Amino acid sequence: MRRPVAILALAFLSFSLLAPFGRAQQPGPPPTQEQEGFRVRVKVELVTAPLVARDGRGEFVYDLQRGEVTVFDNSIPQQLTNFELASEPISLVILLDTSRRVEPLLARVRKSGILFTSYILGQFGEAAVMTFDTDLTLRQEFTSDPDKIIGTVASIPAGGNGRRLADALNWAVNALLERPEGRRRVIIAITEPNDDGSRVPVGMPLRHAQLAEISVYTISLSATQADLMRRPEETPVPDSPYPPGVFPLPPTPGQVQTPTTEANRQYARLDLLNAIATLVSTLQHTRKQNVLELYAQGTGGLHYSSWSRTGFENSINEIGQDLHNQYQVSYRPSNRDQEGFHRVEIRVSRPGVSVRTRPGYYVGPPPG
Repeated sequence: MRRPVAILALAFLSFSLLAPFGRAQQPGPPPTQEQEGFRVRVKVELVTAPLVARDGRGEFVYDLQRGEVTVFDNSIPQQLTNFELASEPISLVILLDTSRRVEPLLARVRKSGILFTSYILGQFGEAAVMTFDTDLTLRQEFTSDPDKIIGTVASIPAGGNGRRLADALNWAVNALLERPEGRRRVIIAITEPNDDGSRVPVGMPLRHAQLAEISVYTISLSATQADLMRRPEETPVPDSPYPPGVFPLPPTPGQVQTPTTEANRQYARLDLLNAIATLVSTLQHTRKQNVLELYAQGTGGLHYSSWSRTGFENSINEIGQDLHNQYQVSYRPSNRDQEGFHRVEIRVSRPGVSVRTRPGYYVGPPPG
């Protein structure tokens, strides 16, 4: 059964910031100042949200009933129009960071093509491969041929010093909008978190993905690990306002204090829901180190950060399990004319079951 697709009335989504994601191997010329404008006025008639349900042991729950599920849109209960286990074939954009900053890690990434074909796509899936650094490059247009996907990923080269993450995500969203209805649209971005050189605001891809019901999964590449893998003369020395070995906060009891642990502590303190709402409302966010988690959780996906090869492989495996064990929940919002960020909450009456879905979507133009 086909899942309902959100109908966006009175919508104008300006994706002209980047050239169309098609057969050309390179995007077109940089956008003009006039093209860099962004205006969206939408009336969402139907909202579809992916739902993952797990029991107390962390196992997937496959037998939820429609009557056990209640959806709230800005705290207002909604009437479900559809509830079923997802079974659509997947259209996937594999988005790979090939910037010089993470070049030592690309050998691991090049071996991951078979993981996408085995764990994610299945028999009826399709994928496109795109790389980004200073430039955006389409390496493989959408195909269901696993050999083409594996071969393309295996041959990705290192690129320039930039990292146009927001531009690349926006382009990937645009590509998925062209896929046929009745397919699950997914982006898996493997990248270092920071953006360097994008023309579009960091929040724009998230807003577009939410409106288009595209799930974004992110796997963070560690620039610190890449630096450790370089020869000493190749390792850049980052600027720091503190003397070597001095940290701005005391360590967690029982834990050795390192730059990585400090970054993780800052990560954990964020209120992600409010951060996501801020990102899609203002289209920009100052905590750049958290943008991958915001992209993932803002679309109902997952974020992974792994140092080991085994952990990297497990991340893709877990993404595949997550995608193939989801319910699709749809409703027509009774408050559809309300502008601003709509928080979506799904509650299940069955004891001991926890659920995850996307936190919401934004309706209306950005300020200014």
